[in-house]
Amino acid sequence: MITSMEIHNQQFKKALRGFDQEEVKEFLEIIAEDYEALFVENAQLKEAIQRLEHEMSKYRKMEESINNSLILAQQTADNIKTNAQLEAEKLISDARGKVTEVFILYQDVIKRLNMLNLELKGQVAAQMEILEKNQEKVEKMSEYFFSRDMKEIMVSIEKVEP
Repeated sequence: MITSMEIHNQQFKKALRGFDQEEVKEFLEIIAEDYEALFVENAQLKEAIQRLEHEMSKYRKMEESINNSLILAQQTADNIKTNAQLEAEKLISDARGKVTEVFILYQDVIKRLNMLNLELKGQVAAQMEILEKNQEKVEKMSEYFFSRDMKEIMVSIEKVEP
């Protein structure tokens, strides 16, 4: 590749009917300046491209990292959801078991209460029978003590002097 310095230092042979040397020098000077500007711009653009490629590489790595993070987050969310469903199913199953257990206990309590009620009814019936017999005895004793004969005996006892 030719440099701007080589363009500046370029010498041409003199010919008889050649171009005007001043015009050629001025033209070469313009070309050398433009070439220098293009060379600098080209170098700057190459630097910018390198910098942008480096940044793009960083962004690609970040994108890959974000994608991996999203995949991991999705997997974690799926795991959490699955675990939550399993936990909910276990809780429901445990609750059903507890309800069944309480229901069985409730049935047992009802059976025992029915048995107790029957036993109490039997005891109350026996007590009622005893009360009725006692009442009959009290009535018989009342009839005896309040009978006419007893009244006469009491009157006779009162008449006796001590």
